[in-house]
Amino acid sequence: MYIGNGHYCYSNSTTMFLSSIGENVSPQLVEVLTGVGLGAMLENEKTLFFSMRDPDDGINYALNILGFAAEEHQQASYLDDPCTFLKKQMKQNPVILGPLDMGELTYHPNHKNLNGADHYVLGYQMDNENIYVHDPAGIPYVPLALDQFRKAWMAENIPYRKGYYKYWSSPKKVVPLDKNEVYERAINYFQRTYLEIEEADIGLTGREAICYYANQLQNGPITAEIIGHTTFFLFQLGARRANDYAIFFKDRHTNLSTLKTNQAKVLGVCHSMSVNNDWLGLSKELRKLAEIEENFRLELLKIGR
Repeated sequence: MYIGNGHYCYSNSTTMFLSSIGENVSPQLVEVLTGVGLGAMLENEKTLFFSMRDPDDGINYALNILGFAAEEHQQASYLDDPCTFLKKQMKQNPVILGPLDMGELTYHPNHKNLNGADHYVLGYQMDNENIYVHDPAGIPYVPLALDQFRKAWMAENIPYRKGYYKYWSSPKKVVPLDKNEVYERAINYFQRTYLEIEEADIGLTGREAICYYANQLQNGPITAEIIGHTTFFLFQLGARRANDYAIFFKDRHTNLSTLKTNQAKVLGVCHSMSVNNDWLGLSKELRKLAEIEENFRLELLKIGR
């Protein structure tokens, strides 16, 4: 079993959000229940993600599966200043803020190299000059000037942004659920995720997307963008997510758990090959991964049918 850090910004923020009302839910469970780490897809027919849901949608699904509700806010225009109302909201409870553009989070030491990278934080206080946030990237209790915060919050370079200035406030428990009910809700949601994405005709997904990317790596060229994406993000995050799914399924669906464990192992190998520039070896491992993903999809969709 692996325990450690990961790119779980929205899940960690959601965990902190729920803890503000005395609810203890692990970020690992939240991450699984968002469904964000299921499947695979190509963005702009060139960039692979082991994901088929956007994180902001995933937050809503995870809260619902767990029996919670929250007020979701966003604006159609960036011209109206949301900070006055946000300040009132934070006097009641902390809020989840995101997506934010990490390139505009000037307290982050590497922000100049992170333009267009999405991020989520927990906002807990605001005055006339700063907002104060707990950033899951290892930076708690940090202030950010309001003008700079608005730039990050507009998220203009985040492809999946829906509106402007998005956040969640006022968490509450709406229905008590036991572990069995949460699990059954999750399985139903995971199945719907695969079926809905397949029907949506958004381009290559699943096995086909992974194989396409494997061919790209095999035939080149290997760009700086590919190196950055695979070395610092894609495989390490994918392995962490697969591990958490394996734990989630372990006591209920052994086959699903085993497939996710195998997936995590292959992703770990892929990460090592990426760091060491073994692009031919990486393309071969990705084809193994594609078959595991297809087997997982088929096994998941068999449940209850």
